[in-house]
Amino acid sequence: MKKLLLITAAVLTVLVFTVTANAAVLPESYSSVDKGYVTPVKNQGDYGACAAFSTVSCLESDYIMQGYGTKDNTDFSEAYLYWFSVNNAWNDEDSRYYGDGFEIEGNIFSLGLNELELFSSLKTDTAIAYEKDFPYSPYTYTNMGDYSEIERVSSGCNIRIKDVVTFDLGDRDAVKQWVMQHGGASVMFNSNQFFHGDNGTVAANKLKIISNHAVTIVGWDDNFKAQGRFSELVMSRPGAWLCKNSWGPDWGDNGYFWLPYTDPSITSIMGYSVAVNNSCESKYSYNALPDYTSPSVFRTVSKTANRFTADTDGVIEKVAFYTYGGSDVNLTVYKDNGDGIPDSGKALATAGGHYDTEGYYTEKLSACVGIKEGEVFYVVADYSGDIPIENAMSLTNSNSDESFIYTNGRWEDTYDGYATGNSAVDAIIRTSHSYGENRHKDPTCTAVGYDMRTCENCGKVQRKDIPAKGHSFGEWEENGILGEYTLYIRTCSECGEIEIICMDEGGNKVSLEKATNEAKKEKTPAGMRLNALNAVNSAITLTSDIMRTGLMVILGQYP
Repeated sequence: MKKLLLITAAVLTVLVFTVTANAAVLPESYSSVDKGYVTPVKNQGDYGACAAFSTVSCLESDYIMQGYGTKDNTDFSEAYLYWFSVNNAWNDEDSRYYGDGFEIEGNIFSLGLNELELFSSLKTDTAIAYEKDFPYSPYTYTNMGDYSEIERVSSGCNIRIKDVVTFDLGDRDAVKQWVMQHGGASVMFNSNQFFHGDNGTVAANKLKIISNHAVTIVGWDDNFKAQGRFSELVMSRPGAWLCKNSWGPDWGDNGYFWLPYTDPSITSIMGYSVAVNNSCESKYSYNALPDYTSPSVFRTVSKTANRFTADTDGVIEKVAFYTYGGSDVNLTVYKDNGDGIPDSGKALATAGGHYDTEGYYTEKLSACVGIKEGEVFYVVADYSGDIPIENAMSLTNSNSDESFIYTNGRWEDTYDGYATGNSAVDAIIRTSHSYGENRHKDPTCTAVGYDMRTCENCGKVQRKDIPAKGHSFGEWEENGILGEYTLYIRTCSECGEIEIICMDEGGNKVSLEKATNEAKKEKTPAGMRLNALNAVNSAITLTSDIMRTGLMVILGQYP
């Protein structure tokens, strides 16, 4: 019988990690952009997807630095990460994550993301997809979202998260070391455009330190100084992070800006590393919404365990786990001995060590452990410090015979008598691919279609792309006058896409933007109408932004 856990006040506990940098001498300035590790600047449009853009940029840079791609051919999907991080309910009854998470109806792209939601998707290996398959369409919500459960586990991208860390905000050397090793780190701060320096510096109003925006740290300059207006307010002393924004390449310095080390609104800096899955690997876990706590009842407990049943024949190769900083963690794999005691059998393989940094880690076992379909095994974690246990809340579910703690000299099921969720210990099994039936998707005018089979064990896909059809435009038709120019339009008979051109009296083509700008300058009724309409639209947009920002602050979410 499934047990629905009660919600606690710790539902949105902020993840706080610490990292100690290596002792290597760090340069006074550095840029991952100059090294070719950073993908082009993108545009999130009017949606609150900044955290997805910042995180995806980190994933792309780490992927490039490992030699799997280049800045020009590496492009992961922000829309996919956003959708399954915000709308993260698991509805498949056969999944170990079943019943975890929540569903949101309507336009979820008007909401923001927090660290817990992002971590949730990444940890369940369902966050990374290719942009070509799940494109981001900031001005056409109907073109993205509403992704199905099968798309979550078979995105076509066999890239998974390896480690997730968050830095002590006072340890800049650790952040710099990570950026040099992985290309970037995601930072949360308060973006207030009234306090922009003249040379690309951005800082928060000192009276408002609530973070509301996420960008990617891609370098630094210890000697950077703000110039011009607000220079004293912007920076109290030299030194700033080079940051990649998600407002398009026309904003700031080709989409980049400098964020002072001393900005008081910086609340979080996180790092992500990825692993490429070339074999058939399946993660065994019960934590789909991994919000962990260590209640006082557990402070004298040294061990925790998860019990798993193999779905197929395979080899247990790795373990993944969450730990608080400064702890020794030793993990051991045991086969079930038939008595329900996690560590009564023979120890088959181990992993672990000392972890200064709080976070989620993936480690190889000391030996591969063969497993048969239907066999039961345990992963036991022995902690020198506090042990993390999934928070008890209405967004998580647990069953009996899943997670255990060692207390008072015996193992006890956390399902019985403890207001907690599951243990923060996972297993990764390598097995053989077993592909299901073919799924077909027709191409559109602009998007490729495909024939795809998905491995039922690991989600890896076999795929054959079908090229996009291209637009089928009709004849050009006259559609009005704009200043001195005549407007012409033509429409795609397949998708309804409209193309617009402008021509002068001599039949010369000009861009719609140029024609509009010239019309604005004219003191004709048409020009004055354009200026009036632009003023009204600007006022509506500003009011909408203010209301949306206020709502996000109330909800505790970020644009």
